[in-house]
Amino acid sequence: MTEVEDRITASLPADGTSFALAFSGGGDSLALLQQLRNHAGLKAVLHVDHGLRDGSDAEAQYAAALAKSLGYDLVVLTWEPNGPTSGLQEKARQARYGLMGDYCRAHDIPALLTAHHADDQAETVLMRVKRGSGWRGAAGIWPTRYAPVWPELAGVTLYRPALDLSRDDLRAPLSDLDPINDPSNRDRTFARVRARQELADHPTLAQDMLELSDAMRRGVREGIARIQMELKGYHLTHEGQFSVPKLISAPALALIAPIIGGQSGPTQRLRIAEKLEPLASGDTVPIGAGCIGQWDGEILTLSRDPVAISGRRDRRVMPTAVPIQITPQLTVWDGRFMVSGSAGQLHPERRGQHVGFRVLYGRGVRVRNLVQDRLDAALTGM
Repeated sequence: MTEVEDRITASLPADGTSFALAFSGGGDSLALLQQLRNHAGLKAVLHVDHGLRDGSDAEAQYAAALAKSLGYDLVVLTWEPNGPTSGLQEKARQARYGLMGDYCRAHDIPALLTAHHADDQAETVLMRVKRGSGWRGAAGIWPTRYAPVWPELAGVTLYRPALDLSRDDLRAPLSDLDPINDPSNRDRTFARVRARQELADHPTLAQDMLELSDAMRRGVREGIARIQMELKGYHLTHEGQFSVPKLISAPALALIAPIIGGQSGPTQRLRIAEKLEPLASGDTVPIGAGCIGQWDGEILTLSRDPVAISGRRDRRVMPTAVPIQITPQLTVWDGRFMVSGSAGQLHPERRGQHVGFRVLYGRGVRVRNLVQDRLDAALTGM
């Protein structure tokens, strides 16, 4: 086994864990597939055809041929974009992870691998620094993260086993197979392409960005350790209502609020800090990210904002916790629960200042508390 193979293997999910590989057919994902060839844990190779340019279907066919040459049947997932084209790249990213998340959940695959490497990390950190995303943004890409795109990857942990390898190191063992060359990688209208060129023009800048990322990630881990201590003794109900016997800090609240609200996060700390004084006075306070808080002098309770049921006309907030039909297919409801079953309906139900649910006419219904999953991951730095 080569050094590259050793380093990749050391960063894979635990033995016995099934995983899928995101496969564009480009040089990075092709090299990673070659390194993982015949690995017992690799259960699916997934390609997303975004349909954003002419010839994408032909690319998918070529990617299938590449995968087949390495012994894998490619699963092609197709996205059909509709609506406004503004923010198309971010919409495509969410759709890509949504399609792959759906596939992983449907096939009981708890982990997804991507071929991000150290050059990607340097580009990401440089872009985030330039747009002033703060120290958390400068931490860059994490090698392992539970569902970093929410709720598209609910129930799926994302692994990047090549993140500490350079692009050249990852691709060094690449066979004579010709990867797909994405023309968008040369389009300077994209920030990532401009960042890549800037790094190429300044040879020491990439190492500076990687060292900055390492330092910021150490800071994030230290912050998580403090929050772990702060939240000792917390309680979470089966309907996702959180309580802890103390008023907690703005960093802890920023981490938890979007989890209770079923949204992506964390929330901006400056906005959270403004909530602490009214919260301490005993008011019921909208924290943000779909979460409200109440302090009764002894217990801090964080709940899903009931506006999820009713909406808010004056701010044009539409209800998000809506009734759904329960089917055998896993469905993420309100960003907080994963539901499946033979039959039935799930209805939101207000419980005082919290949004719960009830199941009607259910048969074989299974409800997984994603709030607990996300809390466990957040408090262990995943």
